[in-house]
Amino acid sequence: MTIKHFAVAGLLFSLGVQADPLNSAQQQITNTDQSGRQSQQKVEQLDDQAQQLLNEYRQLRAEADQLALYNRQMTSIVNSQEEELVSLAKQILEIERTERGILPLMSRMLDSLEQFVGLDTPFLAQERSARLALLQDLLLRADVTVSEKFRRVLEAYQIEVDYGRNIEAYRAQLDGISYDFLRIGRLALYRMSNDGTQAWVWHPQQQWLALDSGYLRDLRKALKVAQQTAAPEMLVVPLPTPASLRGEAS
Repeated sequence: MTIKHFAVAGLLFSLGVQADPLNSAQQQITNTDQSGRQSQQKVEQLDDQAQQLLNEYRQLRAEADQLALYNRQMTSIVNSQEEELVSLAKQILEIERTERGILPLMSRMLDSLEQFVGLDTPFLAQERSARLALLQDLLLRADVTVSEKFRRVLEAYQIEVDYGRNIEAYRAQLDGISYDFLRIGRLALYRMSNDGTQAWVWHPQQQWLALDSGYLRDLRKALKVAQQTAAPEMLVVPLPTPASLRGEAS
């Protein structure tokens, strides 16, 4: 082996000695990188867990606040209901005392209404009498509350009041004969034969007075207005006064 060959072998040996520490350093760097990535993953996992726990805590805290508010509201409601029960108990006692006074009052009210109907203009006689009879029976029924009885009595009074505020046309029989009746409030009550050739007006002295034939046209027109078969207009009808009547009773 020549000197040149020894020099080459020495160079190769020197390079091998220097490569081993370099490979070792690179391996350490690689291991460090892997450890760093693993640590980063653990940190991220711990951060996710911490965020999840924080969200759960906030949700539980919100639910706890809602439950606390609900409990306060329910406590107020229960207290209010207890006060209401006490108030209702007092009202029941007062109602029992009131019932003992209101039942006789309603009976007197019906008696007064029955007398009024008997003395009033005789329109819808059967309907009004039937209503009063129904109310008299209603007062004796145990399955109807006092408040409902009182409501029905007041309703009957209201119906009678409304009769004085409107006009009405209807057909009914009188002494077995059919007539057309026209009521103008409580101001006047007329009856006409079905053929429209005769007419009468009710006089406060409890009698029907025949009308002159000159009033028939106006009465027929008023009857159609009340029946809503003609347009409303100014009506001219006779009133039960000596100047407008012949004075013949029928």
